[in-house]
Amino acid sequence: MDRDRAGPDDPLSDLLAVVESPDRGRRRLPRLVDRLTEPDPAVRIGAAWALCRVARADPDAVRYVTRRLAGRLDGDAPAELRLLADYLARTQPKGVADALAGDADGAVPPAREGAPDSGSEANGDGDAVMPAAGDAGSGQSDPAAFDGARGGEPGDVASDHEASDSAREVDETAGPPARDGWAASGELSAIKYASDFDRLTVLAGRRRRRYADVYRALGERDGAELPVGLALFHRPDEGRAAFAEDLAAALTRWATVDDGDGVATLYDWGTEPRPWAVVEYAGVALSDRGRLPPATARWNAERLATALVEAHAGGVVHGGVDPGNVAYYGNVIDEDERQPPLLTNVALMGAVRQHFDPTGRLDPRYAAPEYFDREFGRVDHATDVYGLGAVIYRLFTGEPPYDGDYEAVRRQVMEAPPPLPGDVTDVPDRIDDVVSKAMARRKLRRYESVAQLAADLRAADAGGDADAR
Repeated sequence: MDRDRAGPDDPLSDLLAVVESPDRGRRRLPRLVDRLTEPDPAVRIGAAWALCRVARADPDAVRYVTRRLAGRLDGDAPAELRLLADYLARTQPKGVADALAGDADGAVPPAREGAPDSGSEANGDGDAVMPAAGDAGSGQSDPAAFDGARGGEPGDVASDHEASDSAREVDETAGPPARDGWAASGELSAIKYASDFDRLTVLAGRRRRRYADVYRALGERDGAELPVGLALFHRPDEGRAAFAEDLAAALTRWATVDDGDGVATLYDWGTEPRPWAVVEYAGVALSDRGRLPPATARWNAERLATALVEAHAGGVVHGGVDPGNVAYYGNVIDEDERQPPLLTNVALMGAVRQHFDPTGRLDPRYAAPEYFDREFGRVDHATDVYGLGAVIYRLFTGEPPYDGDYEAVRRQVMEAPPPLPGDVTDVPDRIDDVVSKAMARRKLRRYESVAQLAADLRAADAGGDADAR
């Protein structure tokens, strides 16, 4: 090639400059990026090659190119542009992540490590509690909101359920366009490359859940295909490094107890280019199902109790037991067929609530008093006892234990006696006693362990059957 024959505005001049020296090509980055959208595919290919060469030699170039590409990676983007994004995400994941974490001019905003969301209050351990009455965030005055962002969605990282209420859905392009456009290509490509799976194939677009944006995917490992949920966790505006560390610790705890029959399997996870996880796929949540027949409700309750017993035996507290965190495979023809429940998002609430307002991650209608007021103590295994009791109420009645706007729910949790499912419908003997004791306001009045609750459930089974009523 003859550089003398190429004018300064000729695409050939840019390529020759990069061939001669990547450092010289760095000065031509703006023009090279612009050439990615030229009509001539040969020009686009040359520009993509040149940008790859410059980016390999200069990390600052990676950040610049990432910011320029962000927002352009839509369905109409040229193939050369998408290939460049995929290459950068696989070879320079940290540079891509740093660029996406920064503001418009590329600077990374200062982070106050461990800071909770401004909408929540922190207790002495740095954990956010539910806001006091009158301080609840937007949407908390609407009871219907509880069925969406407040906890009606299925397990975030185990499910990609189609919500029946269109208002619950979040458009796949929602959010800051620049970051979302890049995440659809760069972050997913980097995660696929880093994953232990031989291959990860995204089958459906992004859906926003309580903890994460989830893609339904197919994972291939050792010749076996597994239906999975690929989750990209939401990140706080501040303290992202601390959040990634806390979340990784929570995911590690989840993995120690996921070999039980009642816990969703956590296959893989990581923190770069952002916190992510690959989890066993389940298509339905308890919040999607209506009232179950008494025998089926009791069977579900016993299986969930067993799963929690095993988790507690492994030293793991779930911390967020509600219908949105009870998932089902949903692969049955007969709706009345018994589907084994799975606990999902195990241990995540303990990490998430240190950085986010917990009312957006846990349905307040199923939250224990200690989530509303630290005077009731820490969130621990007794909190899971309460949550399971509230879920048992839901299993037998098809309704939440409390209803109303946020302030009304908070007041009932803090002041009213535990609700009895027998006041709503016929239930087996002793179920009212189980729910009442599990949902006691004071921890000392609850079951000392989930194992004791499970024993009383079995006793209710042996003592009588209300299915014939």
